[in-house]
Amino acid sequence: MIHGERLFNFFLLSSYCSLQNMIEALSQFVETYYIHPITHDTGYNPVNTITWALLLVLCVFLTLKLLKKLDVKIDQRFIAAVSPYIIVGASLRVIEDAELVSPPLSYLLITPLIYFLMFFCCLAILILLVWLSRIRNYDHTRVFCLTGVLWSIVNLTILLVKETIILPWVLFAVIGIAGVLVSVIYAIAAKCDIKFLTEKLNVAVLAAHLLDASSSYIGIDMLGYTGKHVIEGLIVKYTGTAAGMFPLKLGILIPLLYVLNTQFTGDDEIELKTLVLLTLIVIGLAPAVRNTLRMMLGV
Repeated sequence: MIHGERLFNFFLLSSYCSLQNMIEALSQFVETYYIHPITHDTGYNPVNTITWALLLVLCVFLTLKLLKKLDVKIDQRFIAAVSPYIIVGASLRVIEDAELVSPPLSYLLITPLIYFLMFFCCLAILILLVWLSRIRNYDHTRVFCLTGVLWSIVNLTILLVKETIILPWVLFAVIGIAGVLVSVIYAIAAKCDIKFLTEKLNVAVLAAHLLDASSSYIGIDMLGYTGKHVIEGLIVKYTGTAAGMFPLKLGILIPLLYVLNTQFTGDDEIELKTLVLLTLIVIGLAPAVRNTLRMMLGV
């Protein structure tokens, strides 16, 4: 009987120690792959990259359902209304880069938390405006856009007051490189009758990501910045240049845009496709604006 009791106590102690070790290992895993990249602003790693990507997919589908419930039409006009908030998010990120805010508030402005912050802010503003429009009877999409424009102006004003533009040529270089590439792609597509590469939203997606690639190339190759994305880091490591971002983005985006245009053709699928295109624009344009602003201000 005593022997059995000792065995049982030993089993409990072993189980407790194992559970404690599991909790400690899990805590260390979360800190290493999720918390430290934010608190130390070290960027992405394979684990958190996959996690944020899955969360992004989930957010897209939940957003689609919510917007349908709010009776918000997801079209080109809606994308135009959302666009100023991309500048809002990017400028907030640069405000953090310039150390104009301190922890713990600054943690909210570090990727990827800034994306979730902007997502919930935009959603809250849109829901409020839709609700008020049912009482006051006004165009909530236009007011939503105007709110984003005013917010972005406030952020940019703060940056220009606190910081100085020291490299204005960066803006023209980023836009110039991306502009030339987009023009060449559009001209080839028009001549070869590749219609999906001449559609406005698809061109916008390509432009957003080529702006991102241009800003990465100028920042890393010319100004000594370092990339924080996993794939970007691998390209620079093995090729010695960030120019590899151009073929990589085109190699991924062009087939993806083709699939979206050929497979998402039903009435119920058009809004999902438009929302996916908006997401792609945000993913490309947000870092492009942030990188460009940061380089221009030298922060």
